[in-house]
Amino acid sequence: MPPSVVIIGSGVTGLSVALALSKAYKVTIVARDHVGDNHSRKWASPWAGAGCLPWINMSDDDVDIQKSSFRYFWKLSQSDPESSIRRIKNVAFWEKGPVDGGKPWFEDFMVNCRQLPASDLPDGITMGYEFETLVMNPQVYLEWLRGQLHASGNVKFVRRELRHISEVLEYAPKDCQENLVVVNATGCGAKYLGGVEDATVQEARGQTMLVRSPLTTVYVRTGEEYSYAIPRGDGTVVLGGISQLNNTDTTVDPALKHEILRRVNRLVPPGTYPTEVEDLDLVEDITGIRPGRKGGLRVEKEVLPIKVGDSGHEIRLKVVHAYGMGGGGYKYSAGVGLRVAELVNGFLYGSGEDKMAE
Repeated sequence: MPPSVVIIGSGVTGLSVALALSKAYKVTIVARDHVGDNHSRKWASPWAGAGCLPWINMSDDDVDIQKSSFRYFWKLSQSDPESSIRRIKNVAFWEKGPVDGGKPWFEDFMVNCRQLPASDLPDGITMGYEFETLVMNPQVYLEWLRGQLHASGNVKFVRRELRHISEVLEYAPKDCQENLVVVNATGCGAKYLGGVEDATVQEARGQTMLVRSPLTTVYVRTGEEYSYAIPRGDGTVVLGGISQLNNTDTTVDPALKHEILRRVNRLVPPGTYPTEVEDLDLVEDITGIRPGRKGGLRVEKEVLPIKVGDSGHEIRLKVVHAYGMGGGGYKYSAGVGLRVAELVNGFLYGSGEDKMAE
């Protein structure tokens, strides 16, 4: 039997992994939530700001994935506008710069990147840059991904919430179970999925406001006064800046709306937005739970011993983990997909050279 791949999770990470694998493998995606489930707050992907701000003070491997994603999206913004990906100017501020005191990795990578002089930095900011970045509409991009997967003819979608990772064996022929690779793209679910139960997964509540606005530049501040204004390219802008660790309440907090606006008004040019929340041209309030992880993203192989049936027969289940991106799911997604494809190839063929999923 040919190899089989089952992906657990249908958020932007799971779909991106499926896209990277679908040219070389038959793929089954098993998930509780799927594209179009915009009523559900139990998954993060539909509610993201979906920007591509580079993160600093990360490992070399993390930076490589950020770069890989950015290159992919940069090309896609030109080759397929239907994806909703747009190139846009970004003004970014950091309250603290790189911990090593050097220049940030993106200075020589981001397009048209220049450091802002100290005279242009707001109070409390130690580092500022201007560069071209990418934004996307998350719900449009998710639909685009699903369309690509349907068109491939190699991807099947199953709606089911798995309680234990061993349940994926139901989606592989019995004579193919030793040749099965499972991709764990469960986000926050990795904390609860039997057989994985990663205690380092950290859930963080986010709250934003989607408003109508003519703003055409991304503004971001990283630090204690975390805040951002991200245009989506359709006349709307996401205003945010709230991250509450270990809070999973998805009810809108009215007081936080005022705090978001206060922070944003310190970030964007004066007069961009009113001082009162009631005067915003509000489209909707958005809440969601960001799927983070202490120690950062997890993209690696693991072999799990799994008992099959009543006989107690044990197989070694090949698993590739892909979760822990926190609020950077979209920024990492394409690069994670390509990295996971390499790991799947390595599991099945010993290296990625025999049958690359590109």
